[in-house]
Amino acid sequence: MKIACPSCGRNANLPDDKIPKDKDFSFKCPKCGASVPVKASAGDPGEDGSVQPAAGMGPDTSKRQTGGPKQALVCMAPSLARNRIMAGLKHAGLNAQLPDTPIQALKHLEYSVYPLVIIDTAFDTDKTIVAYMNNMDMFLRRKICLVRLGPVFETGNAMTALELSANYVIRSQDLEQEDASLVNNVLAVALSEHEQMYAVFNDSMKAAGKA
Repeated sequence: MKIACPSCGRNANLPDDKIPKDKDFSFKCPKCGASVPVKASAGDPGEDGSVQPAAGMGPDTSKRQTGGPKQALVCMAPSLARNRIMAGLKHAGLNAQLPDTPIQALKHLEYSVYPLVIIDTAFDTDKTIVAYMNNMDMFLRRKICLVRLGPVFETGNAMTALELSANYVIRSQDLEQEDASLVNNVLAVALSEHEQMYAVFNDSMKAAGKA
């Protein structure tokens, strides 16, 4: 069974014959040393011999909600930059969820699918949220436009976005410019490019008979 550490995101492979089937247990992450809980009550081993990890261990698609108003998850500390982002989201017709900590952000991601997730490096200092996103099932990940913020990024740099497994990157300082309309333009471009990219992907999958 493969399990992702909730602290650092590293995948650990546990032999099925070493996993208790009648009680919960935990093991130490070989990378960061964090305690990783596993619930035996997640069910009997499936056809592939795997057992589901405890809630919060990794992306769990069964509980996620996709209906309702479109929402964005904004992982940023209170600041002028966040205020600009909030105004831009309102302009784009998106409601915003504002977690106070990375752990709260993970809870939001566990239960909801957001068309837009914005992560500031100053907020996700341990890269906990980024690790979660990188381990997310690709079927869900493709539904999310991931925007990364950081002081050393060049806004709109496609190569940097690719290296970070993001859809778009923004230089933090650009959000504090006098022209607040920049945020509206940046968010519009990010969402549009994401939609266009996966429209082509989905059409290709349909043509290949895989969707």
